Amino acid sequence: MTSYIKFTPLSGAKSEDPLCYLLEIDEVKILLDCGWTDKFDVQDLTNLKKVAKQIDAVLISHCDLNHLGALPYAKSHLGLKCPVYSTVPVVNMGKMCLYDLHQSKTNEMEFDTFTLEHVDEAFDKITSLRYSQPYALPGKCQGITITAYAAAHTIGGTIWKIKQDTDEIVYAVDFNHRKESHLDGTVLHSNGNVLDALTRPSLMITDALNASFVHPPRKDRNAAMFDTMMTTLRSGGSVLLPTDSSARVLELAYLLDKHWSQNQLTYPLIMLTNTSYHTAHFAKIMLEWMGDDLTQHFSQTRENPFDFKYLRLCHKLEDIDVYTGPKVVIASNNSLETGFARDLFLRWMGEERPVTHNTLILTDRSAPGSLARQLYDAWDKRTQATTTSDDKRVIKPAIDYNESMHMTVYKRVPLEGEELAEYEERQREQAERDAAQAAIIARSKSIMEEDELSDESDMDEADDTMEDLLGDQFDLYVKDAGRSGGFFKQAQSYRMFPYLERRKRIDDYGESIQIEHYMKASDLDRLQMEKGEENTEGANFAKEDDMVIDAVEPLLPGKDEKPMKYITTEQDVEIQCQLRYVDLEGLSDGRSMKTILPQIAPRKLIVIHGAEKPTEDLAQACRNMDHFTKEVLTPSISQVLNVSAATNIYRVRLTDAMVSSLQFSKLDDYELARVSGRIHFPTDSTTPSLDVDTTDEQTIKAPSVFVGDIRLSEFKKVLQQEGISAEFKGEGVLVCNDCVAVRKTGTGQLLVEGILSPDYYKIRSLLYGQHAIL
Repeated sequence: MTSYIKFTPLSGAKSEDPLCYLLEIDEVKILLDCGWTDKFDVQDLTNLKKVAKQIDAVLISHCDLNHLGALPYAKSHLGLKCPVYSTVPVVNMGKMCLYDLHQSKTNEMEFDTFTLEHVDEAFDKITSLRYSQPYALPGKCQGITITAYAAAHTIGGTIWKIKQDTDEIVYAVDFNHRKESHLDGTVLHSNGNVLDALTRPSLMITDALNASFVHPPRKDRNAAMFDTMMTTLRSGGSVLLPTDSSARVLELAYLLDKHWSQNQLTYPLIMLTNTSYHTAHFAKIMLEWMGDDLTQHFSQTRENPFDFKYLRLCHKLEDIDVYTGPKVVIASNNSLETGFARDLFLRWMGEERPVTHNTLILTDRSAPGSLARQLYDAWDKRTQATTTSDDKRVIKPAIDYNESMHMTVYKRVPLEGEELAEYEERQREQAERDAAQAAIIARSKSIMEEDELSDESDMDEADDTMEDLLGDQFDLYVKDAGRSGGFFKQAQSYRMFPYLERRKRIDDYGESIQIEHYMKASDLDRLQMEKGEENTEGANFAKEDDMVIDAVEPLLPGKDEKPMKYITTEQDVEIQCQLRYVDLEGLSDGRSMKTILPQIAPRKLIVIHGAEKPTEDLAQACRNMDHFTKEVLTPSISQVLNVSAATNIYRVRLTDAMVSSLQFSKLDDYELARVSGRIHFPTDSTTPSLDVDTTDEQTIKAPSVFVGDIRLSEFKKVLQQEGISAEFKGEGVLVCNDCVAVRKTGTGQLLVEGILSPDYYKIRSLLYGQHAIL
């Protein structure tokens, strides 16, 4: 049965805003991504707020802010209570992304839009899936199967396939078909071929973010970045590379550490994010989600590529002051609107810069309206004017940027003078109020205890009074005075011996194994002697203790207990630096998109997430392709699209006579039959009935209909099982016994060509057998 499918963009249509879309399949509502910007403006979620309580499932495709930033807020404030699905890396790295941004915002202002507890609650309940693992949705979504496929671009990045009955929907945004240093290309288009499971979907949803760009070769881009970097370092300047804290930072960190190692460079190389240690840890334990080259190298050498030899991990701005002289710093956040990257930008490129020749290298264009996008636009405009070549593959040079920018400067400073005195007075008054409240509660408990004891006929002098119990240091639990609720509801407490439970070390596989517990005494003595004789000099980049994260260790640096205040000022800042953009976004460009989409050949295509002009250009290019669907849609925000396979769906009741006359043909798990009859409208029902046509009128016999969509690779196996040799030759032509050719046209039709012979009829018969003929 054909499903009733509707698609509604909530954010990210004909614009580069964060991604968030509503997909409706019959009565089921599925949210595709749940992105937000680093401004965390609640007004941006107005459309999501309207439907959040009705959502039945959420699918997250990438671990960056654009795809999951609003998930904790929607879970805690908008009433989103449904299951959420993603891959394991998206859960781990997505949590690191939001931890970092929350801490960055907390360092700038009183940030209470969401808390770290909200982040934990949202991510702890995500259902993790593996690639190519079909998962049947439960409950109201029963009958719908989702499958995750590798999208590349970010670790754990996902292309979602959503299937119900014969309808297949492919949601593929922000994918990359090119191989990178730490990730292989997407399975959507691997080695020039599209994965069979993703071809000819009923509906495909994809983005046009890079539709108007053509990327130069990756080696040339990397060489341009290293060249600019080394020129700056040799002249005594430092280099800042803004990036995210969990996704693309892995590619950049691995690439730079490898370059430093190959060239034995001595300049400090630093990764500065609030969660740098834990981001690196998760990268170490998720090698199975990365490229084959990395996993093979680890298998052969047992060297983890994310045990960085030169890259230093820092999580405070003060940490980089230890490294004097020219340095390279990878810092979050890529928009330059918040985080350490903005702080370093103002310090190194602003009026207080120590040297005048520092360099800012942008590795992505960031969101419109951000500081990074403003700098990119200025660089692009200047280089367009100076570059004479029209070839988009030419890498544009760096520019000298010297402009005055109006910026908002955030500072967090300690309280002093009268403000500090007022703060201390408020704290003292609060402590006095708390102490008075605690005394009242303690006195009430004493009175109640005395009343209870006076009612007893036989009092034991050895029993302790409530005052004695309150005077002890540890034996009896006393309810916190600050908690809500009366003392009548307290559970009875008992004296207990003090016991200190030793904390067990936990790694990602459970409780850490102590090897010493399983060794013979002789081996243990020998091992201890060897350790005593070891030379302790030299670097150790892979200590076992460093690989284990304590289960109760805080993920973020401790909060400064000193009384602080936030200061926000508007300033005109003179910016002076070398500025260059090098594309390391890890996304397929427009030319590649126009090559890949015809091979997927969807029956309908929706283009989203891109500026209006690139969106329309990609849609028009698809419409102009031969043998490509003409149903290419470009919706606007809140526009509801009916993308059902059949636009007219009716419900009728078959009479018993009609059911008896049907001749069913089996196809996979379905039985199909052609129906021909007359519609009747009963007076006692609103549902029309379909009955056998009993009139004597001459009916015209309709031609047979072939139902099914067999892939030539599957048909090749069928032929080989019947003893017929079959090989692919040319462009997707299956040649059988060197006399019959079977090929599929761009519209999905199968053509059988060859000499009339027994082989021809046998092959045609086998092909017919793969369909239901009605």
